[in-house]
Amino acid sequence: MTESGVMDPARLYESPYTDLNDQGLDGLFGGEAADALLAVLDEIKRRAAA
Repeated sequence: MTESGVMDPARLYESPYTDLNDQGLDGLFGGEAADALLAVLDEIKRRAAA
């Protein structure tokens, strides 16, 4: 998934996630959960850059 400790959220809308659901992250977890996961990834990226 990642080598540098951060992950581009766009990868959640590619294979292998789209192999499980055509909508990727949104289809797998639904709107609120997907938004929460994206917020966590954004926070990790922000802290890694600090």
